[in-house]
Amino acid sequence: MKKILVAIDTVTDWVCVGLMSVAFIITFFHIIGRYLLKAPIFYSEELARYCFVWACMLGAAIVNRKNEHTSVTYFVELLPEKMQSILFILREVLIIALLAALIYYGVRLSYTMRTVKTAAMSLSWGVVYMSLPVGSFLVILSTLELILEKTGHYKARGR
Repeated sequence: MKKILVAIDTVTDWVCVGLMSVAFIITFFHIIGRYLLKAPIFYSEELARYCFVWACMLGAAIVNRKNEHTSVTYFVELLPEKMQSILFILREVLIIALLAALIYYGVRLSYTMRTVKTAAMSLSWGVVYMSLPVGSFLVILSTLELILEKTGHYKARGR
């Protein structure tokens, strides 16, 4: 199971880097084309936007895997360690419930929008909207792993 999670993490990292790279490069060439050559790339803004949307959703999974989301811990750290663990697990369970709803509604929205095409690239909006359930699923995986680590049932994968 650990090998599968490591493989998913590695693919997620590389896809996220690739998407951000594409967004940066296409935006750079769009600016060059528009202002220097007076011939902008007509689909560049749309492609950069969709790459960024996907990268954000995958990036949320990467940050969650490392438990580095922004949080205010001042009051929690005043509590006894056992209560801190209970609050952590409760928070993570609530996050999983929210993400499960995002997966459900994200899949429904993607299915509904599958025949609607984007303006410049004629890409299905379903592909764009699938970033929500895919990213949410990856965050659920890392959240479950964090819960198992906190309860001592799972050892961290060398982070």
